[in-house]
Amino acid sequence: MAAGMVGYLALCAAFVVLAGSLAARGHHQWSVASRLVPLAGFEASTAPVLACTAGAGVGLLRLTAVTTRLAFEPVTR
Repeated sequence: MAAGMVGYLALCAAFVVLAGSLAARGHHQWSVASRLVPLAGFEASTAPVLACTAGAGVGLLRLTAVTTRLAFEPVTR
């Protein structure tokens, strides 16, 4: 349980960091969504274990979508 808690907090921290990066690049909708996903996960933490596991899975899918979008975005300097 402790490892799961640390892992989920790390996932939430990654969303907060990515939200700032997305906002700086002008992706405001993606930034707002990245800030809301951890809140939804904390709401699901009061639910049974299956719902928490599903919430963590959705969070990881969201993290994959954001990092994929950033990886294929053209770099402008």
